[in-house]
Amino acid sequence: MTKPTAKETMRNNRPSCDLLAATAQIVSPILLPFLLGCSTARTLPPAPVAVSRAERTAEQAAKLSESQNWPAAAQEWKLAAERFGLLNDQAREAVALHNLAQAQRELGHAVPARRLLEEAASLNKKLGRTNEWWRNQIALLQLEALSADATALRARFEKLAPLAEHLADRSVRGLFLNELGLWRQTQGDFTNAAACFLEAGRLFARSADPAGHATVTANLARCFDARKNLEEALRFWRLALGEFERIADPHGIAYALAGEGRSQLAAQRDLPAAEELLRRAARNYRILQCASETRTTLELLGNCLVAEGKKGEALSVQAELRDLAGRSGPLPAQ
Repeated sequence: MTKPTAKETMRNNRPSCDLLAATAQIVSPILLPFLLGCSTARTLPPAPVAVSRAERTAEQAAKLSESQNWPAAAQEWKLAAERFGLLNDQAREAVALHNLAQAQRELGHAVPARRLLEEAASLNKKLGRTNEWWRNQIALLQLEALSADATALRARFEKLAPLAEHLADRSVRGLFLNELGLWRQTQGDFTNAAACFLEAGRLFARSADPAGHATVTANLARCFDARKNLEEALRFWRLALGEFERIADPHGIAYALAGEGRSQLAAQRDLPAAEELLRRAARNYRILQCASETRTTLELLGNCLVAEGKKGEALSVQAELRDLAGRSGPLPAQ
């Protein structure tokens, strides 16, 4: 049983509203607020306190995750999972567990992250939430790809690949193919990796998922980079940048800027353009507080400056890298 929408509730009250509007033209302004305050529309009862508390906790946790405050996000997602669990709301408990796993992964806690994702997957399987179960599996693939356990990663791909062929949700199937492409690329199977990315891109396009399409476009660019096909790499980096700009994704924009700058540097054709791209990417990563990406991009920028004969500026970048190496707090804005 669903609650009626406000539009449905007010539908039968339109004549009285028209009467009030006409009356408003002739009655005293002092009486008007009292007339307009009268309504036969029923107000919805407030949500139970325990439900509101759990929902507010999840909303706060989501804000903390978005701002990448992972220690605080982990605490709030844990509390949200507990509160939804007390309500026996297993669907939203599974969502909270999945997001808690993401926070634990960002904190470098791979073992508890894996346990949480398996727990979320178990709940979603029991509830028949197929797409959510697949998202748990994809997160597990990403987690195992970061570990040194290549055997576990291969086994999970072999288990999931036959099932993925029957996935009805195009976007979820695209997510799986993207991960499969990344894995094949690490194995040196660039042809099949590119095929996975292209098919994922088609699925994302058909499911109107611009974020997914932008991601596989960037992964195709990286794949062409690895194959030393720099012309195609540059073309796809520019496409990816445009797609990330259209969806206003700061991390994606920084990634595409750095990728295009790296390809320009490797091509050794337009070093000033490579320098500009890498400077913008390093600045963006610094603002986003992405320490590892900032260092990697600055290293590329230093190499570019040396290639341009700008030894003084290259020394300044090297000094910045040394400063970042010894820094444990937030990155300085420049």
